[in-house]
Amino acid sequence: MDLRSMRQFIAVAEELNFRRAAERLHMSQPPLSIAIQRLEEDLGVALFLRDRQGVALTPAGSALLVEARRLLAQAAQSRELVRHAAAGMLGTLRLSFFPSAAYQLVPELLSRFRQNYPDVKIMLNAEASSQQSRDLLRHSIDIAIVVPPLPGSGSLKLLALADEDLALAVPASHPLAGQKSVELKTLSHEGFVSFRSREGPAFETFVVTACRNSGFLPHVEQSAPQMLTVLSLVSAGVGIALVPASMQGVAIPRVKYMSITHNRARLRYPVALAYDSQNQNPTIPAFLSTASRKGR
Repeated sequence: MDLRSMRQFIAVAEELNFRRAAERLHMSQPPLSIAIQRLEEDLGVALFLRDRQGVALTPAGSALLVEARRLLAQAAQSRELVRHAAAGMLGTLRLSFFPSAAYQLVPELLSRFRQNYPDVKIMLNAEASSQQSRDLLRHSIDIAIVVPPLPGSGSLKLLALADEDLALAVPASHPLAGQKSVELKTLSHEGFVSFRSREGPAFETFVVTACRNSGFLPHVEQSAPQMLTVLSLVSAGVGIALVPASMQGVAIPRVKYMSITHNRARLRYPVALAYDSQNQNPTIPAFLSTASRKGR
């Protein structure tokens, strides 16, 4: 039995007339009659009672009709599933991100993606940029949210996503705590809390370069491997810190935030999506397409 013979059988079983069934199938009657006879021979049972008054289903034919309809429905469902998988509407997407992106950027991207691709399973992992490059090339992750540039081979591609605002975090007792905005160059004599490792070198390089462009190099009082630890040190009065503005949504006692500017312009850092062009996971272009329409 194949799907074609099942469609032919269903047409005859529903019409109970070979001529009408042939018209429904857009074929002539003799080939249809032969096909049904071959099906009966293959199964070793009579599917129809044929007499001068017409055609009727045998008990075996009635049983086959139920099964044939189920098989065709299952085949249609399988075709739809395969098409959806090829279009990136099914499957698994493994997304990596630098940790501070978890507070705003990742939820925004996932919310938009799930509206269009609710059946894609998303696996999340926060890691440093050096590890992201290796995992992208190994295809153990599919897309990484990164602060460019990203080390790696030529097969790694970047899709610019957004420019994210920086914010200045200071202890609540700091003289600047009541300010709404601060010019970066005025911080040349301040002690900084720096963050490294988990955020990756690109973000740290951006901060140091921004300070250099403002005429100074930051005096680092202490470094921390995670953004929450950085803010805890700020809360303790160890120093001030430049952090992603999205961190303002994290309630840390005794920490005040304000915007930071360079030559009166908001200080921002680039964020991009990285992926390996040789990775054939169909959910990748689906996610990239959704993210590129992100209105921020």
